[in-house]
Amino acid sequence: MAGKFYGIGLGPGDPGLVTLKAADALRSVKAIYSVASRQSDRSISGRILDALPGITAERTELEFTMSKDFGERLARIDEHAALILAGIRRGEDAAFVTIGDPMTYSTCSYLLRALRRMEPELEYEIIPGVNSWSALAAATATALVEDREVLRIIPTAVPPESEKLAAMLQEHGTSVLLKCYRTREELVRLLSQGGYRVTYGANLGLDDEFVSGDPEEIAARPEEYLSMLLCRR
Repeated sequence: MAGKFYGIGLGPGDPGLVTLKAADALRSVKAIYSVASRQSDRSISGRILDALPGITAERTELEFTMSKDFGERLARIDEHAALILAGIRRGEDAAFVTIGDPMTYSTCSYLLRALRRMEPELEYEIIPGVNSWSALAAATATALVEDREVLRIIPTAVPPESEKLAAMLQEHGTSVLLKCYRTREELVRLLSQGGYRVTYGANLGLDDEFVSGDPEEIAARPEEYLSMLLCRR
């Protein structure tokens, strides 16, 4: 009998934000896979798992590529899917964990698609995780949206001065600009000039968490991959 695949969100970084359902699943599986860190010996996912009691599964960090060649990226995902599927076909339950939520800007969605293509009868379950912008809203006691307002989640692949970004920001509500480390300075300048209240959050839930609405404090920060801007008028 084949095993089961779990796609599990670990939340933004604080082990206390891992759901009970996620923790139970992690204690039940034989193998846990995560994305290998490029910055340290232990990924953020690995550090979260270290803090959760009762996990005995074999843990493997997988190296993915962010090549501009999308075909190359998909080929690497297929390689990892085949590795995971080999264990599942032996009857072993396996989990792929990711920070945040597994179905929101996550490698997990690509991996699940590859697994289902290779094994159409795959048994799987997706366990959601707390998103980073929810953690930032909680840290600052900011209501993300109220009444009929709109919440926009915008990846920073959108150029800061583009008409598309300006049009999205004009609507009432809140905009979250994800992974803004390369465009942060320009975004903060433009948003401040436009009369927006801007809050910057980085490494939420981790020991070096930083949250500020002060433009000078934000400007003094180094580039931080796990970062975002939350803006409202």
